Amino acid sequence: MPDQPETYSRVAGQRPYGEPAYRSPAPGEVPRRTRLEQRSRREPGLPGWLAVLLLVAIAGIGGLIDSVSGSAIRGVFNYSLVLASLVAILAVRRSEMFSVVIAPPLVYFAASAGLLYVRSGGLHNRGKLIDAATNWIVYGFPAIAGATAVVLVVAGIRLMARR
Repeated sequence: MPDQPETYSRVAGQRPYGEPAYRSPAPGEVPRRTRLEQRSRREPGLPGWLAVLLLVAIAGIGGLIDSVSGSAIRGVFNYSLVLASLVAILAVRRSEMFSVVIAPPLVYFAASAGLLYVRSGGLHNRGKLIDAATNWIVYGFPAIAGATAVVLVVAGIRLMARR
């Protein structure tokens, strides 16, 4: 393909014939980074997955204390879920808060289902399953609502503070 004279205009977004797709930076020039690299380098906090893992760990300690004391998942686990949600939403990066916002109900459900499975030796008894699901709704709702409210309020404050 012959070279075009300079008088011809190029279509925007196309590179001239023979120009490489990637241009290495000139000496002394700072290389361009992708948006994700720039954001992750300057944004403090934990990645979303690590903050959710922190939430699970703190809530798990509360659940372990409840299990050792012999009670069902109620008292200490409920308070530790709210505390864990607060710690996780404060520790997560601002751009990755969504994973922590949706985590409290999922963590509560997973912990309750895991405990039911371990204590019942499987999910064979339908009556036991219905009884456990009712307990989750009755005893778990305040903890789930409290943890979700804490997460939403703190996330809203963090979003508004940066505008």
